[in-house]
Amino acid sequence: MEEKVLSQEEIDALLSGLEEGKVDTAPEEKKEQEVKPFDFKNYTISARLKIPGLEVINEQLARSLRMQLSTLLREMIDITNLPLQMERFKDFLNKIPVPTSIHIFKLEPLKGHALMVIDATLAFLFIERFLGGETKHIKVEGREFTPIEQRLIKKMVDLIFIELEKAWKNIYPVKPKYVRGEVNPQFARVLMPEETVVVTGHNLELESISGKILFCYSLSTLQPIKDKLYSPYQLEEYVDLTWKKTLERYILNSKVDVRAILGKGNITLEDLVNLEEGDVIVLDKKVEEPIEVYVEDTPKILGKLGVFKNHIAIQVEKFITSEEENEIKEAG
Repeated sequence: MEEKVLSQEEIDALLSGLEEGKVDTAPEEKKEQEVKPFDFKNYTISARLKIPGLEVINEQLARSLRMQLSTLLREMIDITNLPLQMERFKDFLNKIPVPTSIHIFKLEPLKGHALMVIDATLAFLFIERFLGGETKHIKVEGREFTPIEQRLIKKMVDLIFIELEKAWKNIYPVKPKYVRGEVNPQFARVLMPEETVVVTGHNLELESISGKILFCYSLSTLQPIKDKLYSPYQLEEYVDLTWKKTLERYILNSKVDVRAILGKGNITLEDLVNLEEGDVIVLDKKVEEPIEVYVEDTPKILGKLGVFKNHIAIQVEKFITSEEENEIKEAG
């Protein structure tokens, strides 16, 4: 309510009225409050909510998109999760500006349609990077996407759907099926206006440019799997087998320095200077004792000296434990 400041004349008149009894100072009796009917049909839904399953999906999707998009665009992208919101479908559409990259899809075998909304700023940024541009300030007003730009955006949408399928895998296996793309939210009315939807998403930041990727799911679509989405236990994180095998291949092909210590001995500097061919240096180990094999200066193996295909070799007899490793280091 807007506050009204009294003038000096109004204040003087009020004080004068109090003194002369013209202003009633007795407390006013409370009037019976009128009961107003509540319109259940047109009330506004806008509330944050907690759905553990969707939060796990969002976290997994954010991690995978951060890695995939940073690699694709050759720049580090910061991705943060947005809180889950529940609202009416028409309210969600009314907040979408024009133009916006809207994509309608299904989560098979679940029923109904879902929406993925990519801010126009992000969409044009992806297009610029795909075409080799370095634009850092993008204007989106007054233009729409050309057919070529829409095909480039579809490439990004396919990548997001692949990661979305992986993120859903441990909650409930689904297969995102692309239906069509739109620019104007008026043509994306695939649900009833009063239908309740759950909105999730991420905020992406790249240098001075930021934008959102939102997912809109119908509550009726998620209803058959609500027990899985509200499950209280932590679900096991999905492991990308391709990434795991690639990492293993790089690790197993790494080269390490391996040294076998036949023994140790002490001589004077004079003896060292005067060494000649045929001289013998006495070591602290006997021939039958195992030889320590060091991997990157850390004792890891005990072996036996021998010959293999005309090469001096060490036959592995035992792997050194952590306790034995410390004892060897202290003795050395």
